[in-house]
Amino acid sequence: MKFIHKHLEWVVFSTGLILLGLMSPEYTGTSLCLFDLAGIDFCPGEGLGHSIAYTFRGDLSSAMNAHFAGPLAVLILSGRVFYLWHRIYNQSKTNEKES
Repeated sequence: MKFIHKHLEWVVFSTGLILLGLMSPEYTGTSLCLFDLAGIDFCPGEGLGHSIAYTFRGDLSSAMNAHFAGPLAVLILSGRVFYLWHRIYNQSKTNEKES
């Protein structure tokens, strides 16, 4: 259980980024927006997944047109994943020295 708790966050964020990065930004399938599913026309995250997909392709203009926060989300989530890896690595090094 400790292993899962230690690695769950970076695995979830990495998996999400990879799946969105592999997604076709032109895909117009079913929306996963809870507002949309409830029949409300406004969805604050509308286009965020498309924006992230465009960002991974280096098309920042299309990314910003899809949703302004897409490139920022990629930076923040990637930074968080690297921070978690760094922290886990340093903890393992500290545990090795103490043993």
